[in-house]
Amino acid sequence: MKLKLWAVLATIGGAIAAAVLIFYFLALAPVGAGEVRNFTVQSGETISSIAKHLEEEHLIRSPWGFKFYLKLTGKIIVQPGIYQLSPAYGTARVANVIASGDTANITVTIPEGYTLEQIAELLASKGVTSKEEFIKEASDFPPDYDFSKYRPLGHSLEGFLFPDTYRLIKGDALAAVRVMLDNFGVKFRNDIKDELGDRDLHPILIVASMVEREAKTQTDREQIAAVLWNRLDAGMRLDVDATVRYITGNWEDPIAREDLASDSPYNTRRFAGLPPGPICNPGLASIKAALNPPTSSYYYYLTDFEGITHYAETLDEHNQNKLKYLL
Repeated sequence: MKLKLWAVLATIGGAIAAAVLIFYFLALAPVGAGEVRNFTVQSGETISSIAKHLEEEHLIRSPWGFKFYLKLTGKIIVQPGIYQLSPAYGTARVANVIASGDTANITVTIPEGYTLEQIAELLASKGVTSKEEFIKEASDFPPDYDFSKYRPLGHSLEGFLFPDTYRLIKGDALAAVRVMLDNFGVKFRNDIKDELGDRDLHPILIVASMVEREAKTQTDREQIAAVLWNRLDAGMRLDVDATVRYITGNWEDPIAREDLASDSPYNTRRFAGLPPGPICNPGLASIKAALNPPTSSYYYYLTDFEGITHYAETLDEHNQNKLKYLL
């Protein structure tokens, strides 16, 4: 009798073990080998929808197994975002990653007036991508946007990387470039294109980039834009210190005398006309100021030690401002 009982128990135990193994391989086991890739959970997406998409992406074996594991562990709240998952993880690990809210998104604010190199350094410091990879993507980008025709052949995307706050995908430099260009495209269509008309956007972006670096207020943006266009029309050198800083990458310390003598075409203290390209990525206010500057008779400006900008119509007036505000 005892032998029969043990036999029955052994049979039941074996059946349970077999059932557990079958359940594991059908519902919880990894799909197979594979690299980590991005998976997006949309805002408001249901658990059932997420499970279905995970199966379609071959990241889990069974939508039911995914939902069962979440319910069993009490992890029923899922945050939207981009997650980095692999077919080699298995259902439990996939569910744990998604339920943890540990998205691959990183929030980064790109300040107005940052250069391509400064943006690359910022993204690297935030862990989005390496500086080198971002610069490579931004320097060798296919011209597939409606505004790309305004970027001269061989130029980087300096000036087109719109400054804003972004949720960026960790490890994807190209996606970071694209989201900034997408944003620029929206601004171009909504706020720039109609006013631009038949004009070339590139010189306007160049002026806007200098305005962004030189002006502190909206009034100054408009007035400095007017001064720069006036000087260009008169064939004068622009004499914008920010262009010298762009050459050296020094945006904080005083400009050295030897920097002013640089033979770079970006040196507007030495060469007349516009530099070859934008010296930073301007915001919309600076772009609009360069696009439609006010009528002005000013040809000179300087900023005093308190950050106040003073304008002059003639060189004599400008020199008087120097004596009054800078000495």
